[in-house]
Amino acid sequence: MKTFVLQVLVGFGDCDPAGIVFYPNFFRWFDLATHQMWHGSGYDIVRVRREQGLIVGPLVDVGATFRSPATHGETIEIHSSVSEWTGKTFRIAHQIRRADTVLVDGFELRIFARPDPQDAARIRAVQIPEDFRALFS
Repeated sequence: MKTFVLQVLVGFGDCDPAGIVFYPNFFRWFDLATHQMWHGSGYDIVRVRREQGLIVGPLVDVGATFRSPATHGETIEIHSSVSEWTGKTFRIAHQIRRADTVLVDGFELRIFARPDPQDAARIRAVQIPEDFRALFS
């Protein structure tokens, strides 16, 4: 299992009036870490959409356990890896740390999809391509 690490400097605007990171920002950073993981692996989701018609990574579930706060001016790290595969879903585990302190344990459950031929406003999950699995296994 390959792990990717993204460093984030917590900005003033990331914090609530109490001076700690406002919780939705952790979910924003999960998403950023996921996209950086794809980009860093050379997986071009725009090209895949254009050439294969695949929609890469729509989010179908997300969750987090908050263990310790982060504050303005701190550098945190998001450690991300694909932790589970099924035929049509993949789970990305995220752990946000400040040095050796775990701040947040979280996950995203994502899919590959194509536009629904019956209803253009919807999508349908499809099998995850083997080339994508190979990059992260």
